[in-house]
Parts: sequence; structure tokens; C-alpha cells
Amino acid sequence: MGPFPVGISCLAAALLAAPGLTAQQRSGPTVTLSGQVRFRGEWDGRTAETGDDAAVLSRIRLGVATEVTPWLSAFAQLQDARAWGTETDPTEGTADQFDLHQGYVDLTRDRLTLRLGRHELALGDERLIGPLAWANTGRAFDGGLVRYEIAGGHVRAFWMSVAERDALTPAGVDPQQNEGDDADGWLLGGFLTRRLGAGTLELMLLHDRNAATDESWTAHGRLHGDRGRLLYDASAAYQFGPDRGAYLFSVMVGTLVGDGGRLEARLDYLSGDDDPADADRAAFQSLYPTAHAYHGYMDYFLAFPGHTAAAGLVDAMARVRVPVGPPWSVRGDLHYFTLAKERLGERSLGIETDVMVGREVAPGAAVEGGASFFAPRAAMGTVSPAFALGTDAPTYWGYVMLTLSW
Repeated sequence: MGPFPVGISCLAAALLAAPGLTAQQRSGPTVTLSGQVRFRGEWDGRTAETGDDAAVLSRIRLGVATEVTPWLSAFAQLQDARAWGTETDPTEGTADQFDLHQGYVDLTRDRLTLRLGRHELALGDERLIGPLAWANTGRAFDGGLVRYEIAGGHVRAFWMSVAERDALTPAGVDPQQNEGDDADGWLLGGFLTRRLGAGTLELMLLHDRNAATDESWTAHGRLHGDRGRLLYDASAAYQFGPDRGAYLFSVMVGTLVGDGGRLEARLDYLSGDDDPADADRAAFQSLYPTAHAYHGYMDYFLAFPGHTAAAGLVDAMARVRVPVGPPWSVRGDLHYFTLAKERLGERSLGIETDVMVGREVAPGAAVEGGASFFAPRAAMGTVSPAFALGTDAPTYWGYVMLTLSW
């Protein structure tokens, strides 16, 4: 039985098992409104030997949640995400950037929840699967998810349709152009998280079926927590499948300093491929991550293996959070990037410095800004189109962002 029939079976079982409505429940559903307005201005000098650029990004989200009964609820969220000026005619009335970001139904019984529809998906530290909140549009998946609460954590299993390759008409699939079940792209997986004393264990198994990668499996484990003022976070992943063997590991140690301060040191390693032209694939595939949080705010290293020409990545990072106290936050990151595998005899990519300052100006309202600088090395000119004109001069980027949420 495929994932879709299984999901429909779960839906039917939940509906049949659901209790009947009480008189109070028949009076009507409860409705809750939510929203977000976000504006971000960016100053962009990330392309070497090219003039600066500037842009303003806006994102507006409006959501409505309704609880029909204690076991049946729904959520819909509309989104308009755009860069100012992309509609070059101010009288243009199209809605190209307007979309349904999320729209799903939840069926809940005791500790079991079944979610069907379009929704965000965040697993653990979001290195493999995340909603990509920093990006202007974000990320959401179409599919089904089952969540079961356990002592100290929960278990999730899901099936997401990420590449529908049949010819669709308003009435459904065109029978004259049906490509067959094997042509579609699916993301299937399971995720477990559970408290272990002062730490948290996470285990994940993903199957990416002809979607972001050729068919492959990814097994991932993570343990993170604290021992008093000592912080730790260790994770590893291995990808396997036809002609595929790749891996990732990350280790972080840190300490709390004063009242709200924090120091961290982290090492990330994503495997690379000695010879991308052969049939064996040893470069780690990043799937659907929130990579902006890990490999520098300048976003040179978001998608793997593409952003380093399948040579992998080694990221040695130091982070400091200054204890200025609420409502202010100040953070600085220092990255030293190298390739996991040489390209044209070079491995060193460069050094990036990121500084971010934020302030909560009112409940639900925050402003933040930052500046980043990148000092490139020789390998950056080999793997990155942004340095095709040379690696002699540093590059830079900055932003200011206002977010209102309710």
C-alpha cells in the first residue's frame, strides 16, 4: 500500500473513532486570527568586482485557525511575499506573489494527531528539514503527518508530495499524459525526540524519492543539552542509496557567561566528492534545510552539493552573544570555511564575520539589523560564481528588518 492510501485509511479511522458532538459544540466553531508583517531592506555587495545593489523585501501573512470540535480543527494562512519594484508597472493588478502558504486540517484523539494539507515542517535543528523562515517566501510541504506524544517527547511520521510530474487539468490527472507513479517525487520520513535527563535525543530517517536527490536515504541522530553552564550539541547523518555514500557531522560546545551571555565553538563537516563526474556520489545532499542559521548570513553556502561544486564543506565557527539584557540582543559569528575535497589544488574558501543587533520595541514588534564581511581565498573563485571575476577584494552585505506579529 502506498503512502496516499495509508493516509486516507488513517483519516477514515480517525473520523470513525471520533466522538459525537455535544450541544455546546454544535453552537459553532471558535475562530482565532493571526498575522505577520515583515519588511527587510538589504544592502548587497556579495558579488566580487561588481557594484553594490539594494532591495526591499516584504512579507505579509494572514492566518485563521478554527476549532470545530476538540478533535477537529483547521488552519489557513495566506501570504504575499515580494521584492519591491518587481511589478514594474505601478498600475499592475496581478497577484503573482500571493499564495496559500499553509492550509491544513488536524484530527486529534488523545495523544495522536493526524495533519493533512499544506504545512510547514521543522525537524530538530532544521539542518535537513526546516521551514526556512529567513527566506522571504519560506517553505511549506503538501502531504500528511502523524504525531504521537510519548513521555518526554513525541514521534512523527510523514509523507510529502514534492514533485508531481503528471499533466494536471482542473479536473485532475490527464489520462493521456499520465507518467506513472514512479515519476513523482516524495519525501517520506520518521522523527523521534525524547528527553534524556538534562539532554534531548533526536533520531530521524528520511527517504527522498527522486525529489531533491536521486533516490536516497538519510539517517540522522542528535544529542544536545546542558550540564550547568556547559552547553553541548552533537549530530551526525549518513546518506545511502544507489551509488551513494555521504555523511555530515557537527559538534558544538559552549558556555553561559554572566546574565544572558553565551560563547560557542562549532565544527561542521559535510562530505565531498573526489570526482563528481563518476557514478559514485560522496557529496552530502542538504535536502530542505534552514541553512542560513549555520553557514554564514551571506548565504554563500546554502544548497549542497551545488554551492561548493560537490566538494563538501568544513565550517569552523565561533559565536558570542553579548549579555546586554532585554530588550536588546547582540551576537557575533566568525566562520572559517574550507572545502572537504580539493578543487584545482585549493581548499581554503575564506573567512566570514557576521554581527547582528536586535531590539524588541513592543510585544510582537521587533527591529534588527546586521552586517557581514567575507574575505575570500583562492578556492572560492573555483566553486562560486559570485567570485568568477576574482578573489582579491572582500565582499559585504547588510540588512535592517522590522517584524510585527500577532
